[in-house]
Amino acid sequence: MTTGQAVALATPPSHRAISVFSSEADFAAGQRLCKALTSSNLVPAAYQGEGNMGNALIALDMANRMQIPPIMVMQNLNVIEGRPSWASQFIIAALNACGLFSPIRFRKVNLGQQEVSKTEWTGPKGARQSRIVKATVINKECTAYAVEKATGEVLEGPTVSIAMAVAEGWYFRPGSKWVTMDDLMLMYRSAAFFGRLYAPHILNGMSTADEAMDMAEIKDITPKAETVAAETETKPEGRPKGVHAAMAAAKAADKPKAKAKPAPTVIEAVADELPAHDEDGVLLEDGEGNAGSADGADDVFGTDDDDDNYDPA
Repeated sequence: MTTGQAVALATPPSHRAISVFSSEADFAAGQRLCKALTSSNLVPAAYQGEGNMGNALIALDMANRMQIPPIMVMQNLNVIEGRPSWASQFIIAALNACGLFSPIRFRKVNLGQQEVSKTEWTGPKGARQSRIVKATVINKECTAYAVEKATGEVLEGPTVSIAMAVAEGWYFRPGSKWVTMDDLMLMYRSAAFFGRLYAPHILNGMSTADEAMDMAEIKDITPKAETVAAETETKPEGRPKGVHAAMAAAKAADKPKAKAKPAPTVIEAVADELPAHDEDGVLLEDGEGNAGSADGADDVFGTDDDDDNYDPA
């Protein structure tokens, strides 16, 4: 074995970055790598489990393009309204580690208290009207810059100011960090502008999470007082509470009602006039010596005279 062959064998083979979607073999290899990532609880929830294998594959592909560890992509990639966005501190770290520039630096200027304005549009589409809203703030400016190592030129990004944040609608948004951490937000935004201008291949054309939050459309879904009052007035009284009560009420409503029974017919019977009788029920004779019975009725038992004249022969 020659010396050259020994040196060649001692040198480890260079690592080939896997492009997950370049071929079927690389796609299968990427899935094997992602199984270890998706089974770990150290990665964010969006990449855990077999159901999130697709997210892990995309993160692995981005990590290979940027030549950084996959876990770094997973920890700093946020999905806001379906769009992936980088964390602002990750953008600064990626620009400092890319080797193209010197570390990012910031130039800040305090312009003092100023009156700034913002144009707001209201009304439905086709009939929108504009109005100018003015506010007094302490205006500041921030510019990100770095030295390009290849040429030695000082590169400066676009200047970001508080007046710009007010005009763009970032400053007064609900939950905005521009009011409480204006210096940090100025540096984050100016670094993002610098990276998209001078190193778009590193950021893959994606915005920061702060930009995505500032540009997201926030809708107020709180019901108006008139709607709540109308719903309260139209609510039926005695409404069943709970699922079981509602099901019982619906079952009772669907049950056929029993038919009402007809009222019994009352037939009034008129009794024949009874013959006169005493308290013991003995018939009384009328004035002509006849017993109180119907006219023409025969006595089937005969008279007393017939009993006296009884002859056994």
